[in-house]
Amino acid sequence: MGRVILFDGGKDGGVYMDSGSTRTIPPLAPPVLAHLGAVCDLLRATPKHPSEAESAKDMAFLITRISNIAVERVEAAIGPLDPTDSLVYLAAQGGFICGSGGAPPRPVTWPATGASSIQDLVAGSTLPPDLVAFLRCSTETDLQVTDILEDPVAAARSIGFPLSAAAAASLRKLAPSQLAGVTDPVDRELVGFFHKVIADGRYIDTWASQPVAVATSIGVTLSDAVVDRLLGSNAVAGAVPELANLSIQQGIVVGIIAIAILEQPSQITNVVDRSQTAKF
Repeated sequence: MGRVILFDGGKDGGVYMDSGSTRTIPPLAPPVLAHLGAVCDLLRATPKHPSEAESAKDMAFLITRISNIAVERVEAAIGPLDPTDSLVYLAAQGGFICGSGGAPPRPVTWPATGASSIQDLVAGSTLPPDLVAFLRCSTETDLQVTDILEDPVAAARSIGFPLSAAAAASLRKLAPSQLAGVTDPVDRELVGFFHKVIADGRYIDTWASQPVAVATSIGVTLSDAVVDRLLGSNAVAGAVPELANLSIQQGIVVGIIAIAILEQPSQITNVVDRSQTAKF
C-alpha cells in the first residue's frame, strides 16, 4: 500500500510512495479532482460556532462519506492506499488529509504561512509601538532581558523611558514568573522553551531556525505545533528594520511577544454600515 500527495488541487499531479519506490503521477481525471476539491470546500464550509454544533455533526457525517468515495476513486487510478493519513490534498484554499480506513478527513492549512511582520502588528495596534523603541534604548545599558521582563516599569524608569502600560504588560507576560498564566498550551510551551534557551545561552542565535536540534541539545521535547510556530516566526525575530540595533535576546523577545503573546485570530464583533444598523 502507498501514500500520495497531490499539489495545487491535483492539477500539477503529485507523488506516490510505497515501501519500495517513489514516483511522480500525472494529474488525475477532472471528475476525480473535482470530487477532491468538493471535500476540501465542504471542510472549509463546516460550521465552527458552538451554536451550530448539530449542523457541524451532520456535515461531518456527509463529508466522511464523500471523502471515502473520493479515496476509492484515487485508489482505482493509482493503486491501494494505507488506511490512515495516506492521501494528502493541497490547494491554494487549503487542504485535507485522510486515508482508506474510513476515518473523517482532517483539514490542514495550506500554504504554510509565517507570522505577521512587525509593521503589520504595529499598524494593527497589536504590538505596542513603543515596545521596540524601549528595547533599543536599553541595549547599551546594564539591564538584563530577564530584569526587563520581570519588572519592565522599573527598567524603563531606570533609563528614563516613558514606557506605555500596554508595552509593559506585554513584556511582563513573558517573565519566567508568569509562565503559568499563559493560557494557551502551545504558547506556554513556546515561552517555556524560550526561558530555557535564554538560561542556557548557547543557542540564542539558532533556536528559531533549528528548534528540534536546539531542544535536543538542552534536553527539551517540543510538540509539532511549537516547531511549526517557531519555523514560521523567523521573519519576525531579527529580520526586519524595526529590530535593528537590538541584541539577539531582545529580538527574540519581540518575536515571541508577536507570535505567542499578542497575535490572536481576528474577530468581527460589530459592524455598522451607513444605515447605522449593527449587522454583526
